[in-house]
Amino acid sequence: ALANHTGLAYQDVSFCIAVMNLVFGATQPAFGVLAARTSNRLVLLIGTGLVAASLAGMALSHSFAALFLSLGVGFGTGAGALAFGLILSSAMRRVGPERAMLVSGMLNAAAGLGAFALSPTLQSLLDAGGLAHAVLSLLVPTIALVPIAFVVTSADPKAPRTGKEGMDKAVGQHSSSGLFRRAFRNRTFLLLVAGFSTCGFHMVIIESHLFSQYVSYGIGTSDASWAFSLYGIATIFGALLSGWLSTKVPQGRLLVFYYGFRAVWVLAFLFLFPKNLFGALTFSIGLGMTGDATVSPTAG
Repeated sequence: ALANHTGLAYQDVSFCIAVMNLVFGATQPAFGVLAARTSNRLVLLIGTGLVAASLAGMALSHSFAALFLSLGVGFGTGAGALAFGLILSSAMRRVGPERAMLVSGMLNAAAGLGAFALSPTLQSLLDAGGLAHAVLSLLVPTIALVPIAFVVTSADPKAPRTGKEGMDKAVGQHSSSGLFRRAFRNRTFLLLVAGFSTCGFHMVIIESHLFSQYVSYGIGTSDASWAFSLYGIATIFGALLSGWLSTKVPQGRLLVFYYGFRAVWVLAFLFLFPKNLFGALTFSIGLGMTGDATVSPTAG
């Protein structure tokens, strides 16, 4: 849809999506430091504004440069500010650390619910009014994030954490640069970064191109959107189950199982599954069960 709207080649749109994901990852540490110096609420509101502006920019994009700035840079930066870590840290202040993994699973389940609802909805909006109509319609739920951000952060410290003293308290008596140095000397942290980076790398590829892959097999766009919607449903159950299991089972073992299963499942889809709607639905269920399940044990 973006390719048709902008008149660009599919690979140009894919490049913008790739840049978006790189920017999304690269900006999160910077926004984490900003949140520690100011507040989670401010960063979440900044992210909401950037996402809203980027959506409007995408609707008006008819060149590679415009799409690169709106989707690649703008949306990626806004998504980085709306990162899961800040939301989880604010949610933990409301429920306590003993319930953190359960809350993590519930938050990931909510993301799956969004995928379930948005996939067929966006396809209907695209069919009805094209990409500009569909993208601008997303401004409504995006603006709704403003009051949600106030509710989520209502238990955060009221006084702004500014200056060196506030920053030291926020990052455990260490400067932000010192915190990064300590983290990258920590073996467990490095292993988690390696695992989660690999996870994000291939899940972004799958989630960005899975719909198009289904369509390339001759599956209709409506059926393909419902198959992707089923993936969203499966992530709900997978995230909730993983949040509960993370309180019962060693989290490293859970990650080994999730990554191992996903590797086998993708290979089975490529070489064994029938390339029809049944194969797409089956793959979506298995993939979805581990799609967001890794977040809770990684956060733990």
